[in-house]
Amino acid sequence: MDEQRTIEQVRMDPIFRAFNPEGKHFLEARFLPPALNQYADRPINVAALTLLGYPHLKAIPAFQMMLEDFTAGCYWGQHTLVIDGSGNTTHAVARLAPAFGFKKVTGVVPGDIPESKRGILAALSTIKIMSPDGNQTAAELAIEEAQKPGHVRLNQYAHPGNARAHELYTGPQVLRALDGNVGIIAVAMGSAGTVTGVGRFLKKHNPDIIVLGVCPKLDEAVPGARDRKKMAEVVTLPWGEVVDVVVEVSRKDSFIGTRMLWSVVEPQPGPTSGLAWRGLIQYLDMLDPEELERLRGKNAAFLCPDDGRFYPERVGGELSPSQGLK
Repeated sequence: MDEQRTIEQVRMDPIFRAFNPEGKHFLEARFLPPALNQYADRPINVAALTLLGYPHLKAIPAFQMMLEDFTAGCYWGQHTLVIDGSGNTTHAVARLAPAFGFKKVTGVVPGDIPESKRGILAALSTIKIMSPDGNQTAAELAIEEAQKPGHVRLNQYAHPGNARAHELYTGPQVLRALDGNVGIIAVAMGSAGTVTGVGRFLKKHNPDIIVLGVCPKLDEAVPGARDRKKMAEVVTLPWGEVVDVVVEVSRKDSFIGTRMLWSVVEPQPGPTSGLAWRGLIQYLDMLDPEELERLRGKNAAFLCPDDGRFYPERVGGELSPSQGLK
């Protein structure tokens, strides 16, 4: 940085203020109709929790992690912030970086990131986009880049502020949006920050709330999520302390579910929303009648963390025209 910013200057930045979740209602419940909820007659209410006022849910932890690192002095004397991720966190960090005094951002993204998301990142003048070659992982390349003078890495997979953001802000919003009535919450897992933070908050409110972590099936990719093997390679957040059950959903079923949600949910959900919804239904299908009875009158919800318009080449390109449409 040419000059260290003060916290007052940071807080006055318009993008910082736009991303600041303090005092904001940013989740809304969209209850699915019986056509998409075979448990409606029990009744178990299935709700999509959609975003208001944010481009994606990763804006919340990016805000918290960067604020904590700035306050701790981690950015003193640095000019380039290095962030590795599948796209949304990279986008949020690039948007927020100038507020914290950074001139440049290096985004290390997977080689298979959707071209639409790569284009959104490329349009930001402050960011340089890189992808690993050969056998090197994105995390390894990010660590390598962060060793350069004036560079510092934001490691979302280990940063406690990732989960803390969702415990402080997203968890309370889940409870508010569902009027305090939560039986199950299903969350797609990538960095595991969302499920860890939301799970912590809800378990403190009511230990009986079931927290589902939903992953793609092994060796199958869903943008924004990781299978359990890939999570084990990079994630150190203690998600296992709060997740009651892990459900695995195929890539194709996630995309079909995403398209089905488009008929009833706005904003238009992305693939991790379809993943979380299909995981929730898959879990309900496994329960015996007595277990289902305990959920009578409860809300079974899933988080919709981003917008499906980011992924046209994935959802539309891999499904036949009729799949997921009525």
